[in-house]
This record gives sequence, C-alpha cells and structure tokens, in this order.
Amino acid sequence: MATPMMADHVIVTGGASGIGDAVVEMLLGRGLQVTVLDLNPSARSGVPTEIVDLRDEAAVESAMAAAWERGVVGGVVACHGIRGAFVPALQMELEQLRLLFDVHVVGAFAVSRAFVRRLKGAPGSIVLISSTTAYGGWADQIDYGTAKAAERKLMENLAVEWAPLGVRVNAVAPGHTRTPMVESLVAGGYDLTSAEQRTPRGALADPIEIAEAVVWLLRDATHVVGQCLPVDGGWTVVGK
Repeated sequence: MATPMMADHVIVTGGASGIGDAVVEMLLGRGLQVTVLDLNPSARSGVPTEIVDLRDEAAVESAMAAAWERGVVGGVVACHGIRGAFVPALQMELEQLRLLFDVHVVGAFAVSRAFVRRLKGAPGSIVLISSTTAYGGWADQIDYGTAKAAERKLMENLAVEWAPLGVRVNAVAPGHTRTPMVESLVAGGYDLTSAEQRTPRGALADPIEIAEAVVWLLRDATHVVGQCLPVDGGWTVVGK
C-alpha cells in the first residue's frame, strides 16, 4: 500500500541550538521548509522563528497558525528542553519538578496536539526527544529523567491514538551528546570521562548524529509507529 505524502514543511521546537539546530540543518539539506519555535531566534539565514513559550497553549496555537501561513505543515520535531537540577530526590524542590514536566511533557503535548488539530485528516509525523535517562534508574535525575520517561510514555499513547488518523508518532532517546547544554555542564565541572568509558562506541554523540535518526523517523520510516530509538553509542545495552 502506498504511503500518502506529507507536506514538506516541518516545525522544530528548540531549533535555535543543540540537537534542534542540527535537525534544522539536516532538514534544510533535504530541501524542506522549516519553521523554528523557540525562546530564541534561529541564527540560520532564512529560517523563520516564532518566539513562544510552549507551556502557554494560546501562544502555541498562535505560533502554529503563523507557521501554517507559510505553508501546510507535515511534521513536528519537539527538541525543546531544559536541564535538570542534578540534586538528590530528598533535596528536590517541587517547583523544579513541576517546571521540568511543564517544559518537556506539557510543552511536547501542546505543540503536538495543536499540529494534529490543524492536519484535518492529512498525513503527518511527530518525533519527540526523550533521553537515555528514561531507561532504568538514575541518581540525581528525579526531575529530568522522570520527565523524559514521561515524554516517552506520552509518545506511546499519542502513537496509539493518532496512527488511525494517519499521524505517526515516535521518539529518539539521545545519550550524552555534545550540545551547548552538556558543554555548560562540563564548564561547571561535570566530568564526561566515565560516560565515554561506559559507552561501547567510546565517544559521545555529535548533534548531527542524533539529527540523522530524527529525520529518518520523521520522513523515511513510514511503518515505524510508537517507538523510542536510543541513539547512544550502545549505552543502554551495557549489562554492567
């Protein structure tokens, strides 16, 4: 059975930096139109940015409408996110926990739903960004890791509901990746040596390596639905 073609216009949240910017680069390289939704403008020439806080449903709807005016949107990549506090659970402030869930989970849901509502039966594709911290238990990750696990579950639930509508929903779970957020941790004293040593590939990912998996799921993997693909150099398969 032939797969209906989706529109060649993609929204990338968090597309002004890090993995999101790498996704934008790869989509542009494939000749696609891109609109960025971010709190900061994209530095890439010719890429329009809607400045939006994804926790604000009205702002999301407005940004989605503005993007649609540039052309019918066929896909969304939710790359936005913020770092966690990296503190033990006994020290975690509830407001910090709420903030991580609001940004990662509520934000991803808000933009995904706004997109699907506008499709009106046309085919579409969504890729969320989870994390390897969504697998297993991690110390000092009660905010970030739990929110990313919830985002993975969000993806699964939306995939089941929206596949009959012609919308594929999947996720990528990056391992340690050399993004500005990770580099800021390194500058603050975070040691990546153990992460590199534990990774079978022996190296951290470059953002463009994550982007390759994202674009594959978004555009090419037409029979893949409801899957979270770890892109981590083998991190999640290590047994000890």
